Formats: sequence, structure tokens, C-alpha cells
Amino acid sequence: MLDRALARVNGWALDAVAPEWVDYVVSNTMTDFNRWFNGFLWTYELKALVEQVIDEAPGVKTFVLRPNQHWRGFQPGQHVEVFLPIGGDTVRRYYSLSGLPNDRFSITVKQTEGGQASRWMHQHLRAGMPLKIGHPQGRFCHQGQAKVLFLCAGSGITPCHSMVSALLAQPEAERPDIQVMAQFRQASEVIFWETLQQWAQDGLNVTTALSGLSAEQVCLPGLAPRLDAVQLQKHCPDLLDRDIYLCGPIGFMTQMIEHLRALNVDLGRVHTERFVVAEPPSASPGAEFEIAGAEVFFQHLNTRITLTEEDQGKTLLQLGLDHGVLLESGCCQGMCGTCKLTVHEGQVSGNSLGKAVYLCTAYPASRQLVLDA
Repeated sequence: MLDRALARVNGWALDAVAPEWVDYVVSNTMTDFNRWFNGFLWTYELKALVEQVIDEAPGVKTFVLRPNQHWRGFQPGQHVEVFLPIGGDTVRRYYSLSGLPNDRFSITVKQTEGGQASRWMHQHLRAGMPLKIGHPQGRFCHQGQAKVLFLCAGSGITPCHSMVSALLAQPEAERPDIQVMAQFRQASEVIFWETLQQWAQDGLNVTTALSGLSAEQVCLPGLAPRLDAVQLQKHCPDLLDRDIYLCGPIGFMTQMIEHLRALNVDLGRVHTERFVVAEPPSASPGAEFEIAGAEVFFQHLNTRITLTEEDQGKTLLQLGLDHGVLLESGCCQGMCGTCKLTVHEGQVSGNSLGKAVYLCTAYPASRQLVLDA
């Protein structure tokens, strides 16, 4: 009862008073008692209150969150780190953000088989509960291209939904040419079904693919069977002219990369995002590659490093940091994408997808390697 009352009071305070004034007041009245009694506002940490839980689809829930005064907003497509108190431990996970009015945002979580965090959130996370969160991060954001395809599957639709919603809110003359292709197993599992239908009614080119259908079973406009090279070309004939934002389960993304490569798509124009921990390599990465004397050029920083024997076995992230290159990093598990760069020349081993390479879990595999943001 007290927690629900405090949640209502905290929500009212943040709605009625500018965040900077809330921050000013609480920072000047910070006491151990205040921090114990109301740790949502009287804190130096970024937290969010769960305001609503929405059943999005079977096994999928959307959590509407209200951050405290330390929130500074986000860019559509970014993700947030969530700290979950599970079994006496703190479990960290990353979820894409969808913007809502009045400084709210939402995260959409699909419960996965054996998923510790998603199962706990579906079973225990309720309105009124506070969560510690991190500041938004990631570069899976629209970069101003004039023609774009958002290609996604399952919960990978979440960052795409965020970007498309923000782009549609712009004046029509300023919007890019947008197309959306989203794949799910069956109609009952489609996430953001009503939104996809509304976008199509408003004239957006939207294709919903159901991997459980055969081509003969498709009878409605805007519906497609499992996506492959044929379906991609059929529903997006100007594919080669578009930048592609790709997100979904790793198997789906790997398949899409192969289909896009077969269609002669420039993989440098394929932008990817994923939130699963990279699988450890079965053998020592790059063991057969003699690293001494190899060069790595971080083009976006105009910084070149020459590797030595002592660098053998180090990830690209560790190599850069050990040589004094200021590189961004996040989870260091090949999941959040904060350290992700694009391969322009050369080869890497380990965690990569198309031209995207996750520095924290990837290794140089050629004498010359050029990376860029």
C-alpha cells in the first residue's frame, strides 16, 4: 500500500515539477532517512517506475516506465540497461526503448525459453515497482538516409518501431522513404499488430511475413510467407537503393545477411542490432593468425595502431584500449552493441554480422584492418 502511494506521489511530482527543480530540491535535502523512505527521488541513481504492464501478444509484455529526474531522454533506436533483482543477485539486460508522451517510455519483452530475466519480468514486474536503469546507449539509430528498409523479426521490431514512429512524427516533407518488413511465426504472435495495420492504412509500405505460412496460403495484401531472397526482392524491388536496419533473433539476421549478399546488397549499408550474449568460440580465435606487425586503423578516430607479439589473443576492444585508443564499450559480452564498428577493409574473426563487428568479442584476422563508425 505504501509503495503504491509513494509511486503515485513520485509520478505527480515529476509531472508537476521540472526535473531540474526536482533534482535541485532532493539534492539539497538528501538524508539517510529520505533515501530509505523514498529511494526513487532521493537518490543519485537513474531509476524508473513501472506504470503499466500491457499484454502485447502471447508471451510478450510491454512495460511502461516513468524515469526519475536523472533521465535526459534518448534517441529512437537506442536501448537501455535494466538491473533486475533476481534471487539475491542483480541481473543486467538490455532492451530497446519506445518513446511515449510526458517523458514516459516503454520496453517490450518476449519471454524466452529458459530466459531468467524475461521470465522474472513477466511473473513479478508489476505497476508501482521501481527499477534501476542505465542511461540510453547504442548507435542503432536512423542516420539521415533518404530511403530506408526496416527489416525485423520477433521482438527485434521494438527498435524499428521506435525509429519509424519518430520519423512519422516529422513533417511529411522531411520524412525519408520508409518501408517496413516484419516477420513472425504466426498471426497471433505479431507484436505491435495494430500499429502495423495503422501504418499500412496511412500509406506506409508495410509487409508482415508469417514464417508458418507457405506462399500458397498467402491471400491478403501486405502479407508474405517466410522471408527469403525471393520475397525480399518481390516486396522491396528497390532494395539496392535503401539503407537497411536489421534486427531480430541471431538466426534470422544471419539468414537475412546471406539473402542480402546474394542480392548484391552493399553490406556496408546494413545496420544491425541484437541483444543476445555472443557464443564463445569453439577454439582460440585467430590462433593461426600471427598478429605481430598487423595494423588496425580506427578510421572514425583517425588513429592507427601496430600490433606486437604481446597483443596475441586480445579482442579488438582490448587491443584499442591497450594502445591508448578511446573506444566506447558497454556489456563486453558482444550483446549491447555499444562498441560495434563497421569493417571497411580487411577481415575479423569472432563476433561479427555482415560488416558489423562487435569489438569486445572479435579479433583481427588480416594484416590490414580498417574500422569505422
